[in-house]
Amino acid sequence: MRTSSLIRPLALVAALAALAGAGALPDARAASPTPTEAASDDLVEVACSLPREWLLRTWRGNRADRSPELQILPIEPNYVGSGLPHVGPWDYVQRIPMFWYGPGHIAPVGEVERPVTLAGIAPTQAELLGFPFRAPDGVPMVEAIAGNPAPPRLIVTMVWDAAGMDVLERWPNDWPYLRSLISEGAWYTNATVGTTPTSTAQTHATIGTGAFPNHHGIVGHHMRIGGRITTPWESGPVYLIEPTLADLYDRAMGNRPLVGILGTVSIHLGMMGHGAAWGGGDRDIAIVRQKLDAETLGEEGFAWNLPPRLQHFYRFPRYVNDVPGFEEDVRAVDAADGRIDGRWRDNEIAPLLQGFETPARIPYQSRVLRTIVEREGFGADEVPDLLFVNHKMIDYISHVWTVNSPEMRDAVRAEDAALRELVSFLDREVGRGEWVLVLTADHGAIPDPKVTGAFSIPSIALASGINGTFDTDGDDRRVVQMVQPTQVFIDEAELRQNGHTLEEVARWVMGLTKGDVSTAPLPPGEADDPIFQAAFPSRLLTQLPCLPEARG
Repeated sequence: MRTSSLIRPLALVAALAALAGAGALPDARAASPTPTEAASDDLVEVACSLPREWLLRTWRGNRADRSPELQILPIEPNYVGSGLPHVGPWDYVQRIPMFWYGPGHIAPVGEVERPVTLAGIAPTQAELLGFPFRAPDGVPMVEAIAGNPAPPRLIVTMVWDAAGMDVLERWPNDWPYLRSLISEGAWYTNATVGTTPTSTAQTHATIGTGAFPNHHGIVGHHMRIGGRITTPWESGPVYLIEPTLADLYDRAMGNRPLVGILGTVSIHLGMMGHGAAWGGGDRDIAIVRQKLDAETLGEEGFAWNLPPRLQHFYRFPRYVNDVPGFEEDVRAVDAADGRIDGRWRDNEIAPLLQGFETPARIPYQSRVLRTIVEREGFGADEVPDLLFVNHKMIDYISHVWTVNSPEMRDAVRAEDAALRELVSFLDREVGRGEWVLVLTADHGAIPDPKVTGAFSIPSIALASGINGTFDTDGDDRRVVQMVQPTQVFIDEAELRQNGHTLEEVARWVMGLTKGDVSTAPLPPGEADDPIFQAAFPSRLLTQLPCLPEARG
């Protein structure tokens, strides 16, 4: 790996400098160059060479006060980091199911071709409620609305986490019940997330607020707040700038509606809202299963809970830990291959959170959901209630076994079976014609690199390379603060102290090859393959001539 030489990137700069009319790198100790100056012209050209929709999604996901300083985009299907991240502007992580169902309230229009995004969910639900709600970015999916003057008693938002269309299309015969419902509801065939990075915290907040991250403020699983890099729910819901539909509707109705969420980690809470943190709001129901001493943001524990920092804003019903039957669910997964041997396929069950990280969690979580509806009385009176649900099994499998695995097929089948039971239950408990369901995903999933040939770009190698090249002053302060799959947090003050600029770092990244970062032998002829399609300072997003929306 290269650690100190600028030879190859400077060759790139020299070639690009001819376009910009510049003969050398800018003086890093001077003021940062404006995008109209020759020093940035080449990077503007790099950014504008990307498909316009990719740029639009990137801009929607960026805030100057919270986002990383450098945008990096690997050449598809390459990716940065470990754990098979589902982050980027590419269609395979952007395309999602968007299905509305509810006899009497949702029009049975079948497939709808009009493009929509996650930001359209909240304003569509507001139309169903007859509630005045102005979403910053989303517009109602009017084709789905049947025009019933009476609102449904219950609206359920169901997220199959990571179950993008790439997952459903890989296993087309394993969700027959959902497919059977399409003609009875509204299925949007051109639905996308609409923004990148495509991580859970941002997209759930978009579902709830009808806003993209550049407006609602949750820009990533790590973001800069007051100069400090933190996580979006570290201090509760206070970093979520925009109110959700649930926040405003619940308060306007005197907190009479029941509002609740059943997820597994706090980054799911953005689709419900602020709870008591929003002025005049109350402590809505929040149930997660978060590991309290987790080293990673999305790590789950074995018991339903609510982290202490969230208990001021939400209410946790303790009875959910008394819902029986999980052991039977695990036994059914164990027995699926005809043997009781403590294994799910080839995987030992015990290390998988005693079975919670197998498809056994899906019927179990569904039973918990039914218990909540019954005990709390969701949909039991004329005041419409809002219930949010996140099922995370498909996401977990995508990170461990990939979209292409038989484990993924098991999860898709289990979700489809659980959907059938949920529809029957709501018809019995709330009443047919009295409820509405929207089923979607918060993002897609990454295919198996063995299938696509994707090259994994080590984030440690990338950070070490940048530091080794641009941070040579010998102090303990590093230029790179954190590498994300499509972004890099940079200490600009330290970078300037070393006599360099973000533009230089971007050009260096653009010159990287597989051989520069690989920690393992490469196939013959691949060492000089480039790995990044684009790299540029984030501040250029609002100044690109090819993206006039961002300059408003």
